[in-house]
Amino acid sequence: MRELLMATVLALSPVQAGSEVKVYFSKGFGVPGKVVAVSRTAPHRGVARFAVEQLIAGPTAAERRRGLHSELSRQIRGKSDCGADFTLKIRKGTATLRFCRTVWGNGVGGDARILHGIARTLKQFGTVKKVVTLDKDGRCLFDQTGTGTSCITGRE
Repeated sequence: MRELLMATVLALSPVQAGSEVKVYFSKGFGVPGKVVAVSRTAPHRGVARFAVEQLIAGPTAAERRRGLHSELSRQIRGKSDCGADFTLKIRKGTATLRFCRTVWGNGVGGDARILHGIARTLKQFGTVKKVVTLDKDGRCLFDQTGTGTSCITGRE
């Protein structure tokens, strides 16, 4: 009976494999900069995870020729502490993205563009109202306040 219930829930879920998602890449080098959406087709129901994976992978050659770029993929380095590039949890309207590898800063402008692209990519989903982006140590990504909690508390 439980298997039947789970199969019914999965069949009726609004997001199915093959769903179109948007990935927001930077165009230009403003702060936080302009982002442009491109479409990708998710091969599984983990559409938010897939969208972040695509953001890390970066734009295609054709998209790069249109001037789109992602600084994120070049800034992820080192060994993972979770077996992947990141973990993603969406709960009570907040998407918490924690990188499991080191993400190097790229200066104020580059850091702002990275965070802006992540936020726009995740906020496309109706269940996401706020995005918290954490580094490998659980501190707010690129937070220079000393506490490492500005993205959680909203205080700079």
